[in-house]
Amino acid sequence: MRPAKLRVAYLIDKLHRAGAQVHLGQLAPALDRRAFEPEVVCLLAGGAVAEELRGQGVPVEVMGLGRLYAPRAVLGALRLSRRLRQRQADVLHTYLVSANVFGTLAGRLAGVGAVVTTRRDTGFSRNRRLRLVEEWLVNPLADRVVANSPAVAEAALRERGLRDGQVVTIPNGVDLERFDPARVRRDEARAWALREWGLAGDEKAIGAIGSLTPVKGHADLLQAAVRVAARHARTRLLIVGDGPLRVPLEEQARRLGLRERVVFTGVREDVARVLGLLDVVVLPSHTEGLSNVLLEAMAMARPVVATDVGGNPDVLRDGACGRLVPARDPDALAAAVIELVEDEAAARRMGVQARAVVERRFSRQRMVEGYEALYRGLPRRGGTAA
Repeated sequence: MRPAKLRVAYLIDKLHRAGAQVHLGQLAPALDRRAFEPEVVCLLAGGAVAEELRGQGVPVEVMGLGRLYAPRAVLGALRLSRRLRQRQADVLHTYLVSANVFGTLAGRLAGVGAVVTTRRDTGFSRNRRLRLVEEWLVNPLADRVVANSPAVAEAALRERGLRDGQVVTIPNGVDLERFDPARVRRDEARAWALREWGLAGDEKAIGAIGSLTPVKGHADLLQAAVRVAARHARTRLLIVGDGPLRVPLEEQARRLGLRERVVFTGVREDVARVLGLLDVVVLPSHTEGLSNVLLEAMAMARPVVATDVGGNPDVLRDGACGRLVPARDPDALAAAVIELVEDEAAARRMGVQARAVVERRFSRQRMVEGYEALYRGLPRRGGTAA
């Protein structure tokens, strides 16, 4: 008799397009449906990733709690607990600090077989109060904590309340079919960019993709862009994404005289096509866990200039797949970009090597297999494996 499927409930705050959400959107639909039955519960609001999950046959429920840290949220936690009990979830896997807190407590009240929480960065996303709650209340109740890179695992191991063997490292993965340079004709992508943004055929296209928040380092990139433009006038910088810093960054670009050299594209759903037209991809972050954008750019055989923080050096070897530079250093950022703009042969070679690294170490399938093995081997409350 075939064993019963493991029911895996994922919990996250929102399902807009951001790093953890994109990762979950890749993981849940790819689980082996002969052995696993995934579903996703969203505390606050849905979004593009929610629709993608539903389109791939993964049930999504949006609880719409409104505010997480308010008296009424207690009722939401009780509601979540009842739902998990009714669904008889075998594994509850929570993403990001709010879901880690709500989910762990609700999961234990519901008698869920095993609870898995996550760490997606080295700690910058949690304020001191939430860190204390997670360390003193959540960590002792979780069965496993998944880190998405060795650097993130190292940071997690410094937290209170974690036991030996509790932290597991499973790197992010990328869909190699979706992000395949052979599927994106560069001439067609550049022709599209000419129509969309006026990007001329003789212009070098440099791009950064990510949320417009302080830790992503876009202000440093704009300062670097001044130096790049002074050396190579026929360059254009595409800043792809949105966030609270968009207006300040647009104003900074104007002050720096970059109005004609920078395009703020907003959020794009066609990331593979955007990557396909870029000559250099830049990741100027002040801190990272393991960037999906970094893996996607490498999968598209793009040379990358990234800051030497978090999980970036776990993926990108300086001089092989791109360049690593110190964080918060616009001069170093500009020098590395200029190097790749001027040495097209080296840039192409680095792009080819980047694709090979992702194929070997960071495929979506490899990631999914890591999580499937984790879920199968989890200790259940009572001492048996899940």
